[in-house]
Amino acid sequence: MIVEQGVPVSVLIIGRRRRVVDKAATALRGEGFAAAGVTADEDAARLLAAGGVTALVIGGGVGPVSRERLAGLARAAGAAVIHGRIGFGGVRSYVRKRLIPELRRGPAA
Repeated sequence: MIVEQGVPVSVLIIGRRRRVVDKAATALRGEGFAAAGVTADEDAARLLAAGGVTALVIGGGVGPVSRERLAGLARAAGAAVIHGRIGFGGVRSYVRKRLIPELRRGPAA
């Protein structure tokens, strides 16, 4: 497992809005997941290359070129790829009702 700014990472979230990424990572950590969030593609690529990331959550604001590149890097690193969309319920609701069940199902789901 890698550590990013003192936080062990197994779930990596990439999005374009720092506030949203931080809320999602905090909510996941509150449920026992080792999670970190980034807003730059280069940071996500670096963490994926370091190993230990088991799932990459790509936020809805990430454009198609970045989305495709990061998903490819994640798969090559053996990480599951989840294309996230918050919707109307907000970040915490999305994490609790959609993201956590998907993470618990694992890549075979």
